[in-house]
Amino acid sequence: MKNINTIAQEINAAAVNYRMSDFQEIRRQIHGLLRPKTHKIFTNQTINDNRAFHSGGRQEIQFNIGLEGDQNEWLRYGLAFSLEPSQTLPDPMVLEPKVLKLNEYIRENQSELEDVRFWYYFDHQRSATMPVTLIPKDLIRVPTFLFWGKLSRRDIIQPEEVLFLFDRLLNVYEFVEGNVPLRKRPAELNKGFQFKAGCSNKMEATIQRSQATTKAVTLHHNKLQAAIHSILSQKYGENNVGTENDTGRGSRVDLVVRDGNKHMYYEVKTGPSIRDCLRDAIAQLIEYSYWPGGNEADTLIVVSENPLTPDARRYLLMLRERFHLPIFYQHFDLIQGSLGKPE
Repeated sequence: MKNINTIAQEINAAAVNYRMSDFQEIRRQIHGLLRPKTHKIFTNQTINDNRAFHSGGRQEIQFNIGLEGDQNEWLRYGLAFSLEPSQTLPDPMVLEPKVLKLNEYIRENQSELEDVRFWYYFDHQRSATMPVTLIPKDLIRVPTFLFWGKLSRRDIIQPEEVLFLFDRLLNVYEFVEGNVPLRKRPAELNKGFQFKAGCSNKMEATIQRSQATTKAVTLHHNKLQAAIHSILSQKYGENNVGTENDTGRGSRVDLVVRDGNKHMYYEVKTGPSIRDCLRDAIAQLIEYSYWPGGNEADTLIVVSENPLTPDARRYLLMLRERFHLPIFYQHFDLIQGSLGKPE
């Protein structure tokens, strides 16, 4: 799995297609520097074992990435204030006016940040994950680490996903660090669906927290996903089938088939009953296809190892006839390696 240095360097390389490619020049103009120290977002001096912040960011609101989770299986990415003392910032409370300035931005533009989350660390203890809201005064203290952003699994994160959010959050950075007038901004949550062929290589086992204990869990879902990808690739061609395609709003479709200008979305479920699988998958597929700004798929397909029951067949037929939703079900037999026809 990629370490934080590799992830940071991939973000640096991919930034050429994003506004973040000009970030250090934007910093130079805001702070009146003669020239940028670097043109990269992250440098070796700002990349640590499990986190990185932008070059020059120790005394600023910083673009930050970091590993989280029991096994460092998650990558956080977004903006942060580090109120932890260091050699370069012995008195972190000089950042307090900037935190309060961020509150001004949030007060006016909370809807723009509706898909962003907030959490913090105090004495290395992580808070719950919360919607973005005004920061109370009692959190603006040493050695708090304040963070606004998102989490994605480290094994599937793409630099483009990080840079899309960074580009959006440049508005926040420019207001907090510069003299940009405060104004209400429209929410810009859509970066556009882009089909990507291929099958992501995910582990078949991982560690999952269950209540207060930790146990090994076999990711049967990944076996099914890989096997179904192989079957669909034989039918439609490898260049027309992809796993974990980003919808453009941070969510991912298990499998996407491209058929000319049309797309089919597949959601794979491992629930114990057909009813459980349909309940969970249909809600996801509808969001993937119809959330504002998304790519509307021509066909939505639920896949599981449960045989389709008569009631489930009638339910799907009713959804298609009454609500005109193009939702179908396909039964998958892992032992036989067969994928049934859409019903």
